[in-house]
Amino acid sequence: MKEIDFRSKYLNESRKVTIYLAENFNSKKKYNVIFCTDGQFINRDYQNKLDSLFTTLTVKPFVIIGAHSNEKEIPNTYFSYRNYEYVEDFTETVDIDLSNRFQNHLQFFVNELQDSISKRISLKVKHKYFYGVSNGAGFGVNMAKRYPKLFDKFFVYSIAGEKLKNNKWNMTNYPFFVIRYGDKENSVLVENNILFSEYLKNNNYSNSFHPYSGAHKREDWLKQFIKDVREFLQ
Repeated sequence: MKEIDFRSKYLNESRKVTIYLAENFNSKKKYNVIFCTDGQFINRDYQNKLDSLFTTLTVKPFVIIGAHSNEKEIPNTYFSYRNYEYVEDFTETVDIDLSNRFQNHLQFFVNELQDSISKRISLKVKHKYFYGVSNGAGFGVNMAKRYPKLFDKFFVYSIAGEKLKNNKWNMTNYPFFVIRYGDKENSVLVENNILFSEYLKNNNYSNSFHPYSGAHKREDWLKQFIKDVREFLQ
C-alpha cells in the first residue's frame, strides 16, 4: 500500500491518493478496481484484512484507489471542505470556491482520477466499483444519477447528505447499489437508507440491501466491506 500526491486540475490543488496493490501485482494483468472516497480511511487495517483474503484465495486480488477528502476546516465555520465536496448545495455561500467545489470534485472523480492514476501505476482495469461511506456514500449516489454505469456496482454504506428519493433511471441503464447501514446508527439516517432501498425496489431497480451489526464507525464499515467483497468480487 502506498500514498501519492496528485495535482488535480479540476480542484486546483494537490490531493493525496491511497493505493492498495495486492502482493505480486502484475501490470500485464487486468484487475478489478475499487475507487473510493475518503481514501484516508484505507489504512493498515484494510491492508491486513485484504492480504489475508488474497492469501487464502477467498477473493481474487483487486486494487483500491482511494482519493482523500479535504478535511481542513473552513475558517469561521463549523464545516470542512469535505462537506462541500461531497454534498451538493451544502449551504448557501457567496464564496465561489465553495459553491463550485461539489461540481469540481465530481469532475475530478469522474474525468481525472481514474485515468490519471491508472496510467501512473500501469494499471489495466477489468471491472470498476465505487465504495463510499456516510457523505462519501451520498456523493456516490449523486454521481450515479449522472453516470449510472460509470461503475459496475456502487457500495454505499450509511448514506448521508443526499436526497435519496425520486431518482429516475432507464430500466436498461441504472446503477446497482449495495446499500448497508448499521443497526446502531442514528434513527433518521437508518430510516432514509431504508426508504431509499424501498424506493429502488418499488421501481424495479435491483439492489442489495441489509443492515450490519454496528454503528457509524470506520471499523464497522471495514467488517462489512470485507463481507461484501467476498460476495461480489469472487
